[in-house]
Amino acid sequence: MSNATFHNFTDRDFVGYWNGKPKTVKAGETFHTQAWLAEHFAKHLTNRELILAGKETATSPKFPAQVPEFMDVFKKCYIPDAASGDAEANAFDATIAKTAEPSMDIAVKKPEPIDQGPAAAMAAQDSAPDGPPLIIKAPDDDEFDHGAK
Repeated sequence: MSNATFHNFTDRDFVGYWNGKPKTVKAGETFHTQAWLAEHFAKHLTNRELILAGKETATSPKFPAQVPEFMDVFKKCYIPDAASGDAEANAFDATIAKTAEPSMDIAVKKPEPIDQGPAAAMAAQDSAPDGPPLIIKAPDDDEFDHGAK
């Protein structure tokens, strides 16, 4: 698991929330935590600063790397640990290198048919080529009494 540093670079205190619990970070203060939590707080601090600067359209972008205004502020408050990230990536690569190539000989079991009940059986029987044709026609007006005499 990678770690990162969250830095409140502003001159105002920041209150970030995780799981409904507030975390106050004083102006200029930093703290070291798990990368996902530091990233979460950094996103919210970035949004706050962009809103205060009148750049609401740059907040919470779907693709942050494509919004320079967002990334400029975000990089000031989110500082990933380069060493832990590299070590984690190297350990993952080493694990992959140790494993044998997986077999592609996979047996696939077809699912059992589900009983659809008597209505489905009747529908299948009516539409079968051997059975009688199913004819649906509009009712004749003479067959029904519409209450008019």
